Amino acid sequence: MKQRVSRKNEHTEDVKQLTEKVSDEYKIFYYSMMEKDKTEIFESCDKIKFYSCVSEYFEWNEEISKKAVKKLKDIRHPLEELWMYYIGHEYISVSSWEDIDEMLACYSDRLCTDIPSDGITE
Repeated sequence: MKQRVSRKNEHTEDVKQLTEKVSDEYKIFYYSMMEKDKTEIFESCDKIKFYSCVSEYFEWNEEISKKAVKKLKDIRHPLEELWMYYIGHEYISVSSWEDIDEMLACYSDRLCTDIPSDGITE
């Protein structure tokens, strides 16, 4: 008798893995920023805000879109990938979860050919 595999559980596992990957990447980013001098930190404030907001979104949001999870789950550094997308699209904001939902929807709907991913994907 075949075992039925729930798609919901599959999505939940993908979200869990992506969330852990984002959390680990954020911790590395955080500690690397703490090693910098105050001028370098000040000059990185936009990236710090982005990483903080997006990692918090993945940590606490229980309704991350399946499409975004599917696009990001196999990327080695999802925060860096999203940062590259963000800086290439000046109209995007990450000030709220709704903004991040919109960014992820835009990111997920593109073909991923407009951003070089040298060494970022596995």
